[in-house]
Amino acid sequence: MKSRKTLLGGALVIGAAAALGSFSYERLTGARPSAAPSASARAPSVPSEVPRPEASVVPAKPEPQRPYNVLFLMVDSLRADMPWAGYPRDVAPWLTKFAERATLYPRAYSISSYTAKSVAPTLAGRYPSEMKRDGWFFTHWFNEKTFISERARSSGIRTLAGNGHGYFTPVYGLNQGWDDYRLLEGTAIDFKLVADINSDRLNALAKKMLSDPANVDPAGKRPFFAYFHFLDPHFQYNKHPTSPDFGDKARDLYDNEVHFTDRWVGNLIDWALEQPWGKRLAIIITADHGEGFGEHGHYRHAYEVWETLVRVPLFIYVPGAPAQKLKTPRGAIDLAPTFADLLGIPQDEGYRGESLVPEVFGAPPTPRPILVDLPRCDLMDRRRALIDGDYKLLVRGDDWNFSLYNVGKDFEEANELSKVEPEKFAAMKALYTKLATAVGNRPVVGDAPLLNAPPNQRY
Repeated sequence: MKSRKTLLGGALVIGAAAALGSFSYERLTGARPSAAPSASARAPSVPSEVPRPEASVVPAKPEPQRPYNVLFLMVDSLRADMPWAGYPRDVAPWLTKFAERATLYPRAYSISSYTAKSVAPTLAGRYPSEMKRDGWFFTHWFNEKTFISERARSSGIRTLAGNGHGYFTPVYGLNQGWDDYRLLEGTAIDFKLVADINSDRLNALAKKMLSDPANVDPAGKRPFFAYFHFLDPHFQYNKHPTSPDFGDKARDLYDNEVHFTDRWVGNLIDWALEQPWGKRLAIIITADHGEGFGEHGHYRHAYEVWETLVRVPLFIYVPGAPAQKLKTPRGAIDLAPTFADLLGIPQDEGYRGESLVPEVFGAPPTPRPILVDLPRCDLMDRRRALIDGDYKLLVRGDDWNFSLYNVGKDFEEANELSKVEPEKFAAMKALYTKLATAVGNRPVVGDAPLLNAPPNQRY
């Protein structure tokens, strides 16, 4: 195991490693809503336009017969401001090219702002506040047979997952439903930072698992669902000699990490597409959360739900689907139903999101609001955010404090608008109340102290 050499200062925000939180308003309410950078810590804004040609609406194409093989990759801590969104550094050349042959969502959202509240909900298609869990920062999830891996396996689909961080050890419950669940050799929990480099080793593990006839039917008669979590952009940041040297400040080192990870992600996908089963391979790439570099005084991730922490990349590639860019906001809550759709298994009635497959094949995307959910735990007070079109309502504590931003124009959330646009502020609060009431707040299991919780309140 290689050791990282660069330890950065700054506010310690411990994060073990989820994306996106869109929300089916109609399902809950029966109604339809209205529609070279500085080396300093502060990163540039994400422009409203992506440089490549716009293809927001393309002619719908017939969808090939399911099931597909599905490969799901999460890149830990990957921010939204990347080259395909106007970031001037070439930090992810492979993903930038991949954006030209996939459906790219430049306004996608993770479910929460750190791994322990993002990954399990993404696999379950539910929000963390409504799932059975304990109250600790490194959250344990209880088995309620809701993970897409469990549902896929029960439908005869082979399920496999490989990871390289201690949070993925079985004690935390993320091993639910996987036929083949492996961790990199030497994986152990680290409660302060990620101290090893493993994109290259995870690449090798993924190829080994995807070459195993027990996992992947060479004849293509049995589909599979595979998930791998690439960790290296996570703090602590390290320089890789095989990637460009962007400098020595936090964002510089992070960019070097992204470049390193991009290489190994791209190598895995290129290899997978060349396999006999690659002709029917659907690929979904996203992040479990973003990363802060001093915006609002926040470093790393967790604790808050600013755009830098919860807006993430999302790519969906399906053979036969057109390449396009869809600027309609979407979230990781849509991924479990999307996986189910691609795998040809029934949708779970408990899913909060909706399959993105129709719009990937050219159906017009219907606007719907997105909920980001960061439940209270021992180290953090509760945070939520509602995104509806260009607007975002940020909610603190038990709905004690609200603020409004136009994140379509103001990625940095520099201009608070509640007093400037009071009618919009009131409408967003009303919409949030309806959605939040439908999700509810499930009490945690166990005796973990919950930061700022009222007496006897266990959520």
